[in-house]
Amino acid sequence: DGGTPAPLPRIESVAPVASTRWLSLQTLSYADETGTVRQWDMCTRTTTDRTPGTAPRADAVCIVPLLRRRDAAGKIVATDTLLVEQYRPPVGRRTIEFPAGLLDAGETPAGAALRELREETGYVGDSCKVLPAVSGMLCMSPGLTDESVHCVVVEVDLDRPENIDPTPNCDEGEFVTVKRVELNTGLRELMEKGTASMPILGAFMFALGLEIGIGIGG
Repeated sequence: DGGTPAPLPRIESVAPVASTRWLSLQTLSYADETGTVRQWDMCTRTTTDRTPGTAPRADAVCIVPLLRRRDAAGKIVATDTLLVEQYRPPVGRRTIEFPAGLLDAGETPAGAALRELREETGYVGDSCKVLPAVSGMLCMSPGLTDESVHCVVVEVDLDRPENIDPTPNCDEGEFVTVKRVELNTGLRELMEKGTASMPILGAFMFALGLEIGIGIGG
């Protein structure tokens, strides 16, 4: 456009290689910090609008559910969370992870989180009062893909009638096993000893950080 070039490093061009309904393989040409032009192969989701000039938008949400148990006086006495197990073909085995799902067009991260939580686990959540309830855009595996997510904390009131005996409503071909665990002590123990499934990195790091935080605080 004849204007001043963007500062280094910068993307010079994007060349499509192959595409399916869900994914696109692309080769990027980029100039590194010295101005040397290099190439990088990457995968991107086709479900997110990345038209030049549109505002950046995450592909998906990752949900951290907080299931609150209260005593007769309404005081929180314990907090559980939810993990889901499902078969993931790219790794050839079942994984264990927080509930997650793609953002629909026009959907807010909070709205997507409440919808996905109900579909995958059956639990009905509320917007969380813990800040930040919705994170900024987070990259997932930036050496491979530009996929990004919002992490959304959702509160679940176990006294709501819908949460007494929740039933998932998964998409066709989606087979999910819901695991409810005590937040402070159950997460890492389940991922390391209670399942043969492969933990997703984000859930394991959450559990490890929680354990370290409890240790420091104690």
